This record gives sequence, C-alpha cells and structure tokens, in this order.
Amino acid sequence: MVAKTRRQLAKLTLLLLALLLLLAAILLCVFLIPRHHRRPLPPASPPPGNASNPDDSIVAFDFSPYLIMYKSGRVHRLDGTARCSAGVDEATGVTSKDVVLDSRTGLAARMYLPPKDPGSSGRRHPVLVFYHGGAFVIESAFTPLYHAYLNGVVAKARVVAVSVEYRLAPEHRLPTAYDDSWRALKWVARNAASGPEPWLRDRGNLSRLFVAGDSAGANIAHNMARRAGAGGTEEGGLDGGGAAITGLLLLDPYFWGKKPVAGETTDPARRRQYEATWSFICGGRYGIDDPLVDPLSMPASQWRKLACSRVAVTSSGLDDFRPRGLAYVAALNGSGWDGEIQQYETPGERHVYFLDRPKDPDSIKELAFVTGFLTRE
Repeated sequence: MVAKTRRQLAKLTLLLLALLLLLAAILLCVFLIPRHHRRPLPPASPPPGNASNPDDSIVAFDFSPYLIMYKSGRVHRLDGTARCSAGVDEATGVTSKDVVLDSRTGLAARMYLPPKDPGSSGRRHPVLVFYHGGAFVIESAFTPLYHAYLNGVVAKARVVAVSVEYRLAPEHRLPTAYDDSWRALKWVARNAASGPEPWLRDRGNLSRLFVAGDSAGANIAHNMARRAGAGGTEEGGLDGGGAAITGLLLLDPYFWGKKPVAGETTDPARRRQYEATWSFICGGRYGIDDPLVDPLSMPASQWRKLACSRVAVTSSGLDDFRPRGLAYVAALNGSGWDGEIQQYETPGERHVYFLDRPKDPDSIKELAFVTGFLTRE
C-alpha cells in the first residue's frame, strides 16, 4: 500500500514539474522573443510618384508647409486634408449638415444651426457666410479645425452659418475660389429669402447677413463685399428680397503688396517669397499689387462702394500680415466710406492662433469680440 502511494506521489511530482516547465517556456516567449508587432510604425512619407514618369519626382513649386507640387502636376498636400462628419456637436449642441450648391462644379457648404432656445420660439437668427483660410491651397469647410471653430461661433453668437467649400489652387487657380464664393453667397441670399433650404428660409434673418473669413478666407470675404458693392461682375448683384451685407468680419486677413507699408517686413527674400506664392495661387494672372490681394491699391471711390454698413478687422501682433491689416482700417476710415469700422488686436500672437488653441485666454477673448460683432443689433 505504501509503495503504491509513493508511485502516485512520484507521478504527481512529474506532472507538476512538466507544468512548471511549460509555464517557463511560455514566459520565455513573452519576455525574451522580440515583439515586432509592437514596434512603432515608421513615419509617413510622401505618396510615391509614378516611377515611369521622371517628372513625377521633380519639385516644380515648394509651398511648404502647405503643399509641394511636382513637375508632372502631382500635388502633395502637407496639411489640412483631414475631414470630419457633420452632425450634432455634443459640447455645444450645434447641429450641422452638408449641402451641395452646384453639382456641376462640386461647390458645397457645411451649414450650422444653433440649439433651440426655449425662451425664443420662432426667433430668426443672423446669417453668417464663412470662408475658411489656408492660403487658397489647403483646408476645407469639412476639416476638424474649421468644424470646431464654427461650432463655437454658432453656439456663442446664435447665427445660422454657411461655411463654404470653395475649390482650391493649384488644381483650380484664382479666380475660381472667388467665383465659387460669389455663387455661394448668392445661393445663401436666394434661399434665405424664399428657400427651398429650410434652415435659411425658416430660421435665417436676411436683414442681418454677415460675411466673414480668416486669412485667405478674409481676403475672399473682402472681395465678396467689394463685388457686391460693384453690382457683381457675374450674374448681377445679390439675389433675394433686397439682400445686403450688414457686416464684414476679417480675421487676420491675407493682404500683401509690392510696396511695404509701415511696420511690414522690408526683407527682399521674404517679400519675393510672398510674391511668388501669390503668383502660384493665381497662375500669374494677377500681380502682387492687384486689388484682389492689395486693397490699398483701390481708389477711394471703390472703398466707398464696399457693400456693408459695418466692418471689423482683427490682427495678431506677430503676424506678417498685421501691418497691412491696420493699413486697411486706416484706408477705409479715410476713404469717405459711410459705415462703422472696428479694429481688434491680440499682442504677442501669431497668425490665426485662435484656430489651433481655442481654449487659450486670448482665443476666448477674440471669440467674445467676434460674438459681439455678430450679435449687436
């Protein structure tokens, strides 16, 4: 009996020993064998060109940090290509949707509606037409950067907003962005007057129409007010119930010119760079002193035709475009234009800083200025 018990204990000991050896082997695999699948991915590289076309790897124009264009015509965008969906924003309660304005060209927009206020049933809201920035070559009405910004503006100012998806250079060089933007503005005016777009027809107040943008979008916004004041160079003026622009809001506007203004850089290389990028954007069609990019070249008579009753211009202290933005304010003030102009500056900040850092104190103050401009009766 004792011998039998000893044999059983020996078998049990062998079984336990085998289990320990198996466990040791498993641990050895986990800790000693290299875990290749957990290594970080290599950094992203530019998309490969066409190996059969040598021009596909030769840089024709380097517009870093925005894009690189190759001799073959291939364009590699370095920023502003992400997209996000429309819907209900949890943080603000703002609802958004995407609409196609022209199926032939692909002209589209993202619309925003503020959350309902129980105390103001049936109230109509100011209408804001917004043009995004991005040097005319990157960004979109559908990028997370501008989606977040418009959600914030709409929630605070309680406006019905239309963020325009205009076509970009270099695939569509200027004046395409201006023409798309003009068609979008006319579409908004028509629909706010009589539909069929319900957010504009039923919730928008056409008597309080604002046009705004940042950087290149601010350049577009200015040129839309200029075009509307001139009666429009295409298809007449704005449509719909005597539509007129109430306010023009230019956030760190992209303006430049041949001759430096006070406070602007005089470095020849820097100025050549801005001139070269403008020429790239418009395909050499417009000079750097054209009124499209340099409003200071406009005669006083054109300033007086600016189609709005209020203008606000913001600037950032470290922005290369700041001096010409200030000169814009002075020129408008001195032109005899019959309207009200406001200027807001944030010292020590760079170009359109408020987009990247919306929760910073300076950004919150700038948003309050924007909100005040849009909500003031």
